[in-house]
Amino acid sequence: MADQKTEISKRSPNEQIDLQDGSSHETHPDTYNVALKLAEAHAEDEMCLTYALQYYDKVMIGHGAIFGLREDLDIIQGLRYSNCTMIFFCGFIVGCYPLSILGQKFPTAKVCAAICLLWGIVVLSTPACTSYSGFMANRFFLGLIEAGVSPLFMLVTSKWYTNEEQVLRMGFWYSSGGAVNLVSPLINYGLGSINSSIAGWRILYIFAGALTLLWSFVVYALFPDSPVTAKRLTEDERALAILRLRKNNTGFENTRLKPRQIWETLVSYQFWSLCLLGMLCSTATSAANTFSSLVFKGLGFSVFHTLLLNIPLGAISIFTVVGSGWLGRTLPNMRHHIYAIACLPVITGCVLLWQLPASQTAGRIVGIYLVSFFGSCYVQVIAFGTCNFAGYTKKTIVSAGIFVGYCLGNIIGPLLFDA
Repeated sequence: MADQKTEISKRSPNEQIDLQDGSSHETHPDTYNVALKLAEAHAEDEMCLTYALQYYDKVMIGHGAIFGLREDLDIIQGLRYSNCTMIFFCGFIVGCYPLSILGQKFPTAKVCAAICLLWGIVVLSTPACTSYSGFMANRFFLGLIEAGVSPLFMLVTSKWYTNEEQVLRMGFWYSSGGAVNLVSPLINYGLGSINSSIAGWRILYIFAGALTLLWSFVVYALFPDSPVTAKRLTEDERALAILRLRKNNTGFENTRLKPRQIWETLVSYQFWSLCLLGMLCSTATSAANTFSSLVFKGLGFSVFHTLLLNIPLGAISIFTVVGSGWLGRTLPNMRHHIYAIACLPVITGCVLLWQLPASQTAGRIVGIYLVSFFGSCYVQVIAFGTCNFAGYTKKTIVSAGIFVGYCLGNIIGPLLFDA
């Protein structure tokens, strides 16, 4: 094993890739565990924290809505608030594919850092909005820039983890959005309650934007593109991480765009099925993310209690997403069944919100909580894409397609609400 590591570490990245793909030896269990810990230490933490910040900034509109945002920007009437949610995902669709390609043509970590920097600037500019039209433009550009985060993380995950591990690992960084929901209501209540000449919702955005801006420099300095180029790994550690991924049989870091793979992906029924599944499971997302605070407040709760009621959404998200990822790894041939079963509570929650009158407070709260199970469905869709398509170009196209479906679901969802 030592001789094999030394042989790999002396080669160029492309030679390392060729050796990885051509080798048929099994990785020793101890070596496997060491390499797995390296991946967790050098990739997972940064992805979790970055995704948590993205989720925090994306759903800030929901908390800002109960601190005067709707009144100040004149978005109370009809579907204006819904449109502000929808336009974010229109930007998401526009930016998803180009940013995925940028992540393929340039170092992924540096593209992620640039995205963090730009979306931090957009969030910092949000308090300057004074009208509905200005806020709509701001939301569009926020979606346009944030669109690249998840597809790039799918690619990074496929470069650090084996196919069997990817579902659970993606569940970890995807569930970090739920982890944010455990603490952000309390943070935002404190910030929004500051006695200042600046409106509470504007303070929320200033804090979130500044935090994201600072984090972009951390991502630039620490986030690794892949084991091949990870600066914080020694040559031996880099060789271990690469050897562990031989079983994927999907190539490693050939970032050339291959037209044949693009065409094969676009004519595959599996690709379009994943896009459809991503759209369907995301349609109810708005109820749990953007409209939950308004639903709770509409039931007669105070601002503080409204934010407290949002906290269980985070716990449910972590439990369902990580649990779904664990089941997907434990029962890899049952992912379709896991997806179907996970849809049942989401459907039940939607029916409760649709049919129960406002007087049925407990039932409507339960409905919101059940809808938040959508994350367990979505993590399976992501897993289908990363584990069933070989080749870097195919993975890029598939990840972008899934997120377009996700965006379409989130565009449809807000239109089901009259805020």
